[in-house]
Amino acid sequence: MHSIRVNDQRLHFSSAHFVMGADYCENLHGHNYFVDITVSGPLDSDGMVMDFKEIKKKALRICERLDHKTLLPNKSTSIKVNESEFSYEVTVSGKRYVFPREDCQLLPLEATTAERLAEFIASQIELSDRYRVKVCVSESIGSMGCFESEAT
Repeated sequence: MHSIRVNDQRLHFSSAHFVMGADYCENLHGHNYFVDITVSGPLDSDGMVMDFKEIKKKALRICERLDHKTLLPNKSTSIKVNESEFSYEVTVSGKRYVFPREDCQLLPLEATTAERLAEFIASQIELSDRYRVKVCVSESIGSMGCFESEAT
């Protein structure tokens, strides 16, 4: 199987999030995330898996949606998010935060870990079933979470 890899310096976003562990809760904090995408699949009649520009364009749109936002998981059992007309109220580890809606991105995730963010980004790329996608999201140098779609 052939693949292409997109690791463009423009594929990044800066966001804040909470992370819950088995016996701890990290305070609200942020990262300068970087995204790396590999797409595997058959070659087309031009000898390409697909045009690099196509993946970059899709990934840039996703990064723009996440950039300069507080990322909130709406499927978490430990981070409670309540919506109102103008804000999100977040309760986590006995603390209460209120954020303007326009400063947040509510995500259909259990957690906003690098691994789950990679899975979310992969789901938003929207490729046909003949392709497999692997997305890695780096929080810092040497700390990366990845998700790879199942082969069909």
